[in-house]
Amino acid sequence: MSLSFSHFYSLENSQARYEQAIQMMFEQLSPVHCLIGQFINGSTQVQTVCYAKDGQIQPNITYDLAGTPCNDAQDSMGVCMLNHCLQETYLEDELLKVLNINSYAGVTLRALDHTPIGIMVCMYEDERLLNDIQQGFLQELGYIVGAELNHNLEVASQGMILKQLAKSERIAKLSSWNWHLGQNKHWFSEEMRYLTGQHHDIELSIDCFLDCLETLDSGKLEEALKQIQAEELTKLDMRVRHKLLSKRKGLMRIIGHVENEEGPIPERVFSATVQDISQINSLTKQLELTNVVFEHATDAIMITDHENKIILVNKAFEDLTGYTGKELLGKDPGVLSSGQQSKQFYRKMWQALDTKGMWKGEIYNRRKNGQIFPEELTLSVVKDEQNQISNYVAVFRDITEWKRSEAQLTFYANHEPLTGLTNRRCFIENLEQVISENRAKKKQSVLLFIGLDRFKEVNDIYGSEIGDNVLLSVAKRIKNGVRLQDTVCRYGGDEFAILLQNSCIDNAILVAEKIQSKLSLPYVFNEISVEITASIGIAELSSEQPLTASNSISHATHALGSAKKTAPGQIARYNEVIQNAYLKKIHLRDKLKEAIKFQLLSVHYQPIIDTKTGEISKFEALVRWSDSELGAVSPAQFIPVAEEFGLIHQIGQLVLERSCEDLAKMHSLGYRHISVSINRSVSEFKSSNDQYKQIIQAIEMNNLPYHTLTIEVTESVAANQYTWQVLGELQNKGVKIALDDFCTGYSSLSNLLESKVDFVKIDRSFIDTLIEDKKKQAMVKCLVDLGKDIGTQLIAEGVEQLEQVKILEEFGCHRIQGFYYSPAQPISVCLNMLTQKSVR
Repeated sequence: MSLSFSHFYSLENSQARYEQAIQMMFEQLSPVHCLIGQFINGSTQVQTVCYAKDGQIQPNITYDLAGTPCNDAQDSMGVCMLNHCLQETYLEDELLKVLNINSYAGVTLRALDHTPIGIMVCMYEDERLLNDIQQGFLQELGYIVGAELNHNLEVASQGMILKQLAKSERIAKLSSWNWHLGQNKHWFSEEMRYLTGQHHDIELSIDCFLDCLETLDSGKLEEALKQIQAEELTKLDMRVRHKLLSKRKGLMRIIGHVENEEGPIPERVFSATVQDISQINSLTKQLELTNVVFEHATDAIMITDHENKIILVNKAFEDLTGYTGKELLGKDPGVLSSGQQSKQFYRKMWQALDTKGMWKGEIYNRRKNGQIFPEELTLSVVKDEQNQISNYVAVFRDITEWKRSEAQLTFYANHEPLTGLTNRRCFIENLEQVISENRAKKKQSVLLFIGLDRFKEVNDIYGSEIGDNVLLSVAKRIKNGVRLQDTVCRYGGDEFAILLQNSCIDNAILVAEKIQSKLSLPYVFNEISVEITASIGIAELSSEQPLTASNSISHATHALGSAKKTAPGQIARYNEVIQNAYLKKIHLRDKLKEAIKFQLLSVHYQPIIDTKTGEISKFEALVRWSDSELGAVSPAQFIPVAEEFGLIHQIGQLVLERSCEDLAKMHSLGYRHISVSINRSVSEFKSSNDQYKQIIQAIEMNNLPYHTLTIEVTESVAANQYTWQVLGELQNKGVKIALDDFCTGYSSLSNLLESKVDFVKIDRSFIDTLIEDKKKQAMVKCLVDLGKDIGTQLIAEGVEQLEQVKILEEFGCHRIQGFYYSPAQPISVCLNMLTQKSVR
């Protein structure tokens, strides 16, 4: 490692050193992606200075910091490791999904004052955790790269200073003036135009300068220049006035001297500066007010001589300390000492004064009445012309209120503002400490995770103010239900966590039951009474297991999820069954990611038959997945997993693109009357996932008529206002809309009348018992008749028997879909089906 670092320092430029650091990380840590970036735009974005994938340098990128792991890594003083549900935790970070990142290791690069200036990151596609040696390597490399980045930023800053110096003449209203006496040539810098008021088309000259001055001053300057030329005068310091003299401009000071310029031809040169000192002159007069300012300053000021004896104090000092200036004249400032600072403290303070000439910090001093108070103190050294200390100046103020505010800020840094409970960050830190202590001392603790059941309904019905009051009451009841040594945290939203230290699982269950009982009591606010229940997940922190705060919380949340699935108000203990169910789901998720990545999903099509012609008029596109390990996986298994882990939009996009391609193939073979229906879920209708653009783009890319594509949504999806806005825009283009699963629990005739959809699909649960259930027959007939009246076609799905077909045809149902005709088939089979005139 040291050889690599030696090589690092021997490289000729920063970019080479950055690339060397990247190479070292690939060799030592084997990431897929690796980057070094600096914070820009007020630390709201990261701009990479070096980025590589699989060891190959890539073009630099810029990305927003908010909502990314890098944003959280800023607060970490060590290596920030994230390797669990990374993409789900940072849903806004599209880069994680695009790059398929599942593990993250980041080190914040800091300036010498520990201010974050950048980030160094390793990213992996698998879930990986660096060991202590690897983390140590990454952190050590971070120090070196941080120093390099800090140096570059300082160099850039110095470059900016040089640019500012170039503007200094304009800011200082100062012009340079060179007069080559042998050649009698005068040169003025551009600032002279502003000083004299000359236009840019007039060449600057000594005559222009003399003409702009008052007559008396012009004559004085002209006489001085003659003396310089005659070698009677070698130095010049005089003031002249512009003809348009005012308080703010026109009074100029000329300072110059003659020097012999060496060269092939030695020459005498008069070098001078001409500065508008109108404002300086005005400020000089204002110095007369210094004593008034000193006396009326709000900060206390004390001045001592070189022996540190008090010679002067202001009124604010007298008011703050209770001492008068006469009382303290000639005394040592130690009269104010509270005795709370050690000798070492004062030793360091004087050392800073000796080496840096100033010291700033907080100190406790004593008033004349004996009261001790905190103050913010700045000490400065004043030196004379011989660079000897002449005075010490102390400026301080009472910061009692500030310290009180600081204590409050410290409290809120570790506590949640609404309830006052420990916040998530502090809770996780405490949990890590307890786990370490348990492991060392062979102790047991238990973690409870509490979720309020249907709390969203409280906010929806009673408003957020009542919701906040409920949360406050919940926090108090939980706090009253545990011991002082236990830690209670509002983990987020309607979730709370409790760390029961030195507790067994049996006791934890009793505590959970007691808390459940407390939380189930009514919450009364004026005339409003609110009743809620709570589900609780329990995870044991065994000293024998290699636990971390992250996986302990995961265990508790999985248990909570298991409790909520059972019924509201349940308690579930994390066990092997929950773990296996979770692992199985994670395994299915990972396999599904592979299937999406390597395009192992396929699209089959189930025919929809026109009851009048008996021919196929449409197909419904349905995704299918056959895995080498799992075999044929039912959509009922993998679609919910795709929804939960944010993969559904990728599947939906695959089905959309494949369906349009296959439909174009059918049209090219002459079956231009055929259309295709595709399903869309609520997760896909988000403003960040532009469905309108994606659907229209897929249609136009395959040169399809807009009306040949039908978008199927359930009524619950369509109930969303934004969804209907998008569907309406698609309808305006000609795309057809179908309402799926009608006649289920979400259905209402009012929605049907208002929605103006093109198709309504009768759910198979209605069709299954259609033959023997007269009520369902009446309902289906009613829907068919209503559809005719409002211009909506009915599609019956799940039809498997001939008698069902006859009943539906008798009712006038427009189209039929089901296994009676065919299950969903690959495109090749569907093309063969189309060659048949009728499928009856």
